[in-house]
This record gives sequence, structure tokens and C-alpha cells, in this order.
Amino acid sequence: MIVKMSRRATLDEIAAVEERLHGWGYKTGKMVGEEITLIGVYGDITRLPTGELQEMGGVDGLIPISKAYKRVAQKGAPGNLLHSAVRIGNVEVGGEELTVVAGPCSVESEAQIMESARLVKAAGANALRGGVVKYRSSPYSGWEGIGANSEEALRNGLQLIVKAGREFDLPTVVEVLDANDVSIYEDLGVDCIQVGEPNSKNQALLNRLRETSLPVIHKRGNSLDIEAYLLWVERIMAGGKENVILCERGIVSPNKYTRNTLDLGGIAAFHYQLSCLPIAVDASHGTGLRDLVHPLTLAGIMAGASMVLVETHPNPLIAKSDGFQGLFPQQFDHLVNACQQVWALRRSIEPLYTPSAAWEQEYEIRMPSDKKRFFGAS
Repeated sequence: MIVKMSRRATLDEIAAVEERLHGWGYKTGKMVGEEITLIGVYGDITRLPTGELQEMGGVDGLIPISKAYKRVAQKGAPGNLLHSAVRIGNVEVGGEELTVVAGPCSVESEAQIMESARLVKAAGANALRGGVVKYRSSPYSGWEGIGANSEEALRNGLQLIVKAGREFDLPTVVEVLDANDVSIYEDLGVDCIQVGEPNSKNQALLNRLRETSLPVIHKRGNSLDIEAYLLWVERIMAGGKENVILCERGIVSPNKYTRNTLDLGGIAAFHYQLSCLPIAVDASHGTGLRDLVHPLTLAGIMAGASMVLVETHPNPLIAKSDGFQGLFPQQFDHLVNACQQVWALRRSIEPLYTPSAAWEQEYEIRMPSDKKRFFGAS
């Protein structure tokens, strides 16, 4: 259920509605737009005293939500959608500016992550990414990360990327594999937790992330359809958590040329129809080919992404993991420049997008006359 407040609703009236809902035992989530405020109501709404709520000061109406992913779901009306913003350290994701998160697939040494952070900062990116423990389906795949062998190793690896991020004033984004490790990430100063594709359906981990104050980037599982993916994201948010970011990183398809098939239609659906959350595009994993990361990243921005995740390394040819998709520093410089230009273009032409709902009523009225005009008298 969504409580739509009127344009004239005061802050006191909005607070009173939330307080009344809390008193009835409901959790709420608030989205503040330029003109109106929407209050999400979470719980068993069959017992909600809708009549009493409707009569409260400042309430414009009640909007039922049929989607199972109620917290993730898009808010507002067609043509006036409300999108939330999420902060990673001092960086806002989903606001007026594009967010670029970049770094190596994995932290390999102090010198390597420091050099990576320097290059990421110099290119104009906003945050530093890097894995400390890497997911491997085979025990023979090799490098499992600098922090894979013990809790002490995990702590040492996390300290390296956090140190590099602070040295260059870059918030840090690090993937977590185990629910029991979340508190270590929190204690050591990681700024954002990433859920990788293999853990997109890890129920214990997602339940644990409800409790963290850190923002979470949830990568879509490569076999999940759109609605199934949003339900898994909903699991993180079910207890009231708001600061979650979607990430499209490619799905399984008959295509075997690229590592995955980047679902650009999914990005557009998330942004324009289905979700209020910011969306990231990860063309590094979406293609697995460094020469395709540039064009697919730009396409993702135009489709609706407000964050890009990119793998780059001081020398990808000696990277211990996924070097084949990591950009050379010069490629990354050019990509950041191109991203900013494409973002400016998208922002300038976005007002030209209008949903079908803006025109359907007019054309429904014209249907009888148009049928007669085009097909003759019935």
C-alpha cells in the first residue's frame, strides 16, 4: 500500500501519518519528490483501517500495490516516477551525477591496489572496487583472493583496499561471500558491500544484509528473470532497509561469443517501469571482453543506468583474475570521458521520453472515428 500525500501536505501532517501507521504496527518507507511525498506501508494491509487513514490531514489517496516486491517497486505515476538515491560514502548514486566505480577484479598486493586507486582517481571515477575473496566454482581455478585462506588474511586484504580508498579519497566497494563476514567488512571501514552473481540467491547472506547500515549493490543472477531478481532484492529490503542498488551484469543466453549477454532491456525496464532503486551496469562481466566494455557501458547508461562498474588494472596482462576483461589504464581514461558525455546527452534528451499512459486516453477516445476513417463504416 502507498499513501499519497497531497502537494499541500505539511511536514507535520506527513509525520503524523507515519506515526499513526507505526502505532498500528506497520513499517513505513518514505519517498520525497519535488511536489509530493509517498509513504510505503509494509505489513498485512488487510487489517489496515483505510477509512481512518484516508481522513487524516494531508492524505490525497491510497494506492494498492499488487507486486510482490513492494519495497523495490517503482513509485509515482507514469510520467512522474520517483527514483531513490543511495549514498556510498560521500558519493550519491541515482542523483544528478553519474557514478563510476572502478578497480581491479581482485586486490593482489598493496602496491597493486594503491596504483589502481591512483589511476581510478586520476581518470575521474568516484569509487574504488576490488575483491578480497573471489568466488570460484572449481577448486582448481586458481587464485581465490588475497583474503581467502583465513580471517586474518581477510582482514589484511580489506585493510589494503580501505587504505587505498582513503589515500585517494575514494569510497570502497567490496564483494562479500559469507554472511558471517559482514561484521568484519563493517568494522574495517568498507563503504559498500557488493553481492556477486553467485550469491544473488544466498538466502542467509541476503537476510544478514538487512541488518547492515552499509549500502548494498546486488548483482542480478545470470539465470534469474527480472521479477525473480527483484524478489531476491526485496529480501534484503523486507525489514526496512532502503539503501540498495540494482546491478545488471549479464544473463545466460544462446550467445557464446561474450561471457554473458548484457540485458539492456532489463536496465530500461528497471528504470522506467519496475523499480525505484538506482541501477548499475557492469559491462565487464556482461561481456568478458575488454574491447566490448566501452560500447556496452555507454549503451547501459542510455538504457537507464546511473552507475557503471568497470574492471581496470595497472597491467591487465599480469592480473591474477579476469585480466581478459580488465581495461588498460588508457582505455579506462577514455571510457570515463565518454561516460560523462553520454550521461550529459541522456539527461538532455530524457524529457523527450513519454510513457504510453500519457497518450492512451486520447487515442482511446479517437478509436471509433479512426476505425471509420481508416477501415470504413462498421
